[in-house]
Amino acid sequence: MLQPIINFLTDVFTALHNMVVSIGITHVGTSYVLAIFILTVIVRLILLPLNIKQIRSQAKMQEVQPLVQEMQKKHKNDPQKAQMEMMRIYKENNVSPFSGCLPLLIQMPILFALYGVFSKINVQGASFLWIPNLYAKDPWYVLPIVSAITTYLSSYLATKSTAATTQQAGGMNMGSMNIGMAIMMGVMAINFRSALVLYWIMGNLIQVVQTYFLVVVPAKKKALAS
Repeated sequence: MLQPIINFLTDVFTALHNMVVSIGITHVGTSYVLAIFILTVIVRLILLPLNIKQIRSQAKMQEVQPLVQEMQKKHKNDPQKAQMEMMRIYKENNVSPFSGCLPLLIQMPILFALYGVFSKINVQGASFLWIPNLYAKDPWYVLPIVSAITTYLSSYLATKSTAATTQQAGGMNMGSMNIGMAIMMGVMAINFRSALVLYWIMGNLIQVVQTYFLVVVPAKKKALAS
């Protein structure tokens, strides 16, 4: 099912790499890293409308916070009832408490497709910084650790405004889900090709910047104006 996407992304990545080489960047590792970065930016621009939709959903979440807090106090001795009422409030206000994780979930098929892309490309001598071969796993495990950290930062920043209201009595909150996702990506990255992990890290960092300017900055301005 992913093969058409793999073929398409392979053609796109090859064209981007050829473009980088054509402007005079001939070092094998550097040219491939730049091509990965450009591809990451393109993917993030495509996902930008989804991020904006996520932000709007989080704004609605903020609006219903007083209702949720009042309900939690009312049913503090009945966790099951509190959870049911919370879901009812979200449904009536067209709010998804898991919208912060949506961009990460949407990216998974793209990540698996790029796994196929980088499996087809195997260039000997494609080294970069401490990485001896971009198309092999990181022997020093630096990239898996950075992958886990940036995954957590990206999802935490995206969900911090709704973390308090998505706490479910006796259940898993968004903070736990963020940590779980970060650990999962770090473990997966141990055996991924370095090129693929670099793509994921770059995407996380771009996501952090987008979220900061689309969520954090407006929130600070609103707080100062009130």
